[in-house]
Amino acid sequence: MINKTTAREIIDTSINEIKNKRIVHREEVGTLKEYLDYKHIVTISGVRRCGKTYLLFQMIKMLIGEGKNAIYINFEDPRFNDSVEQLDVLYKTFLEYADKEGRIYFFLDEVQNIKKWEKWLAAMYEKNIKFFVSGSNASFLTGEFSKSLAGRHKLVSIYPLSFKQFVFFKDSSLMDEKKWYVTEEMSKIKKLLSEYCHYGGFPEVIFNGRKDILSGYFGDILTKDIISRYNIKFKQSLKELAVFLLTNISSSHSLYSLNKTVQARSINTIKNYLMFLEDAYLLIKLPFFSFSLRRQLANPFKVYSIDVGMRNAVSFRFNEDTGKIYENLVAIELVKKFGKGNIFYWKSSKHEEVDFAIKKGLKIDKLIQVCYSLDNPEVKKREIKALLKASREFKCNALFVITDEYESRDNLNGTTVEFIPLWKWLIQASI
Repeated sequence: MINKTTAREIIDTSINEIKNKRIVHREEVGTLKEYLDYKHIVTISGVRRCGKTYLLFQMIKMLIGEGKNAIYINFEDPRFNDSVEQLDVLYKTFLEYADKEGRIYFFLDEVQNIKKWEKWLAAMYEKNIKFFVSGSNASFLTGEFSKSLAGRHKLVSIYPLSFKQFVFFKDSSLMDEKKWYVTEEMSKIKKLLSEYCHYGGFPEVIFNGRKDILSGYFGDILTKDIISRYNIKFKQSLKELAVFLLTNISSSHSLYSLNKTVQARSINTIKNYLMFLEDAYLLIKLPFFSFSLRRQLANPFKVYSIDVGMRNAVSFRFNEDTGKIYENLVAIELVKKFGKGNIFYWKSSKHEEVDFAIKKGLKIDKLIQVCYSLDNPEVKKREIKALLKASREFKCNALFVITDEYESRDNLNGTTVEFIPLWKWLIQASI
C-alpha cells in the first residue's frame, strides 16, 4: 500500500501534468458543469479510451484556474493495489496542504480497480467534497454501488466522438449550414464522413493519426475489462465471439446460433460473455420490439459496435460493408439520444424489417430505415413497404429513411416519409 510520501508524489505529479496538457474541448463538459453545485457524486462511464480522462482534465484545469482544491488519481497507476485504505491515505495527505476552507473536488479515474470503493465514498458523502468517479465497465455502477449510493449519484455516459464533433475538430467552418449545399463544401463533408466510417471516433486516433492502435484498444478491453475482471478461463472463445459479432454488425443473432458458431461450453456461457462485452461498452445489443416481453425475448437480437473504427480494425471481412457501417452509426446516435432501453428493431411475420423502432412511453414514436442506396427500385420498394406496414401496426407517422445522398419529403399512400442523408442527420441530430 502507498505511504504519504508516495501519495504526495502521485497527487502533485498528476496535477502538474494536467496543468501542462493541451486539452481539446468536448461539449460533454457542459453536462459535468451542471452538476458542480450538486452534492451528488458524478459517475462517468464509457468504453476505455473514449475520452473520459481528458474530460476530467478539462474540468480540473477549469477548477484550478478558479483557485479551487482539485485532486486527480488514476487507479491504473501500478503503484496502487486494490486496497481501499489507499483512499484514506490520499485524502489525508491532500488535506495537509489543501485550503481547509474550500471545497475539495476529488476525481477518481478507473475507480473500479479498488475494492470497496463504494463504501468509502458513501462514508465520505456528507463531507465538503465533490466526487467525480469514472470507470470503463458498466458493472462498476451495479452491486454494492447501487446499495451504498442509491439516489446519491448522477450518471454521465461518454462515447467516442460523434461525427458532429469529428467535423467540428477537423474543420469547424463546415458546421455552417449555408455551406452544406455548395458543391465543394459538400464534397469535404462527404470525404470526412468516409474517413469517419473507416476510422471511427476514438480521440487519440483522430487527433494523433494513430490508426494502428485500434486493435490494441480491442485487446485491452478484452484483457483488462473482461478477462481479468471476471477471471475468464476460455479466453479464445470470448475473443472469437467478439470478433464474430463485430464482423456481423446489424445482423440478427440468438444465443443458440452464437453457441453453434463459437462452440462455447454452453448457452449460459454465451449469455455471460455477451453481458460482459456489453458491460465493457464494446457492443450495443438491441432487442426485437413486441408488446409481449415473452415474444421479445424469444426473437433474435441485433448487435452493433460502440465504434466503427475498432470494428473495422478487428473484424474478418472482405468488403467495405458501407450499408452496415451506416446502420451502426445511426444505432450509436439513437442510443445516445434516447437510451438503449428505448431502441428496438422490428420484423413482421412476413420478414419485412424496420431497422429502428423508438419507443416513447408505451408506444412506438418513430420508425427509421437505413438504406445506403435507393437507386435500385426493388430495394426502395422493399424498405418503404416494411416502414409503412410498421407505421400501420403501431399507428406511428414519424417515418424516416436515412440514405447516402437522397433527400426529400415524399407522400406515400397518404403518409409522409422523410429521406435524409446520413451526414446531415448526424450533424443535425434532427430525429
